[in-house]
Amino acid sequence: MWRPLTKLIFTSTLLISGLSSNLWAAAKPLDQIAIIVNDGVILNSDIDTRVADLSFQAQQRKTAVPDDKTLRQQAREQLILETLQMQLAERNGIRADDTAVIATLNGMARQNGMTLDKFRSQLDSTPGTSFAGVRAAVEREQVIERLRQRRMGERIRISDADIAQFMSTPAGSELNRQLDEQLKPAAKPVAPEVKPAVQQFLVTQILVPMEEDASPRKQLELTALAERLLAVQRTGVTPEEAIDSLKGKTSDAAIEPLGWRAIEDMPTLLIDPIKQRIAGTEPSLVRSPRGWHLLWLLDRRELKAPESVLPPPPPAPTTVVAQRQVRHILMRPNDLQSSDDVRQVMDGIYRQLTKGADFAELARLQSQDPGSAVKGGDLGWVSPGDMVPEFDRMIGKTPMGQISQPFLSSFGWHILRVEGERKQDMRDSILKDRARQILFARAYDEELGAWLRELRSEAYVDYRGAR
Repeated sequence: MWRPLTKLIFTSTLLISGLSSNLWAAAKPLDQIAIIVNDGVILNSDIDTRVADLSFQAQQRKTAVPDDKTLRQQAREQLILETLQMQLAERNGIRADDTAVIATLNGMARQNGMTLDKFRSQLDSTPGTSFAGVRAAVEREQVIERLRQRRMGERIRISDADIAQFMSTPAGSELNRQLDEQLKPAAKPVAPEVKPAVQQFLVTQILVPMEEDASPRKQLELTALAERLLAVQRTGVTPEEAIDSLKGKTSDAAIEPLGWRAIEDMPTLLIDPIKQRIAGTEPSLVRSPRGWHLLWLLDRRELKAPESVLPPPPPAPTTVVAQRQVRHILMRPNDLQSSDDVRQVMDGIYRQLTKGADFAELARLQSQDPGSAVKGGDLGWVSPGDMVPEFDRMIGKTPMGQISQPFLSSFGWHILRVEGERKQDMRDSILKDRARQILFARAYDEELGAWLRELRSEAYVDYRGAR
């Protein structure tokens, strides 16, 4: 898919210069660069492969397969966005996790009733496929998902006010009820509740973005563009056909798939317009702070085992946890002090502490954790799982009122002291965490679409030999 441009040109030069005239006459045509994306390229063969994938997916869904022109347009846009995300992930040092990749491949093998070795042999012996290709695709998906989670974590902010508002809604009341049910003493097994099927809709939108500070003239131009797209939409065309019908005059408009959604999962602003479309009302324009939205209902389905609007809470028989009050001293290795050097310094501090030195005073003087050093190393009350695993384990191993020996974590070398223990009811914190997860999930798709549009608009894209 994405290849660094300089490497590709260098490789191509070596291939061409090494061919004899006889070999050149018998060789197959070389693959062509279709699109240059920043400092990478997409080949025509990449587009051909993606077109075949899109066609196969449409056939599996038993929906109409778009014409070749539409498929190629979709394939190009998908590959451009994937390339941009892989480039950004590489610049940010985001890599695939080998353990997670192998776990995914093992899961794919089990779904096909095979061992991993058998799955590998099957792929390598089937024309047009390879185990290496499937593994590369899994790694690419994992890297892109990690990048998206990081970016959405930076862009989506859920405030305490947002959580309080959510908890005042019926969904918040349901979340409260779920936790109460979960905390009830175990009773005799109850037959699972038979839930009704849930309707889901495959939704895509065209967004004509409009900045809040756009000039009146620009606002009029964008509104006129949205109205022209609406007129085309009412003729029954697809989003791609609507964009294509205006012959290049839609550079400000973008297709944003919203995926399969139940009504309750839609962005709040789009719920009523979607309901109107379901009822058979003609399409209309929807205005939001982002601009003008045009909505398409492409398909619908019923889920007999639906994904609930509220995710089921994880097992937690009680919300009461044992917290420990902890102080620590931290020292980090650096260019001047190796890890071994720091360990020797920490051994010296440990000896001082065992002879009665004041922990808080040494933390103020020696600790390199600025947040806690000014408080004498005090970290407050710590719940299980709050800290990195090495620190968490040492808290559990250290007796009350005692000092740990120096130990290493991803942050550096620590010495800790456990100063107290208490039982704390974390019910409110658990409710807030689950509410935050639900609100994050609701905002994720729309914010992801906005971010991908920004990424695309800032990129250098040059169509070369694209068919």
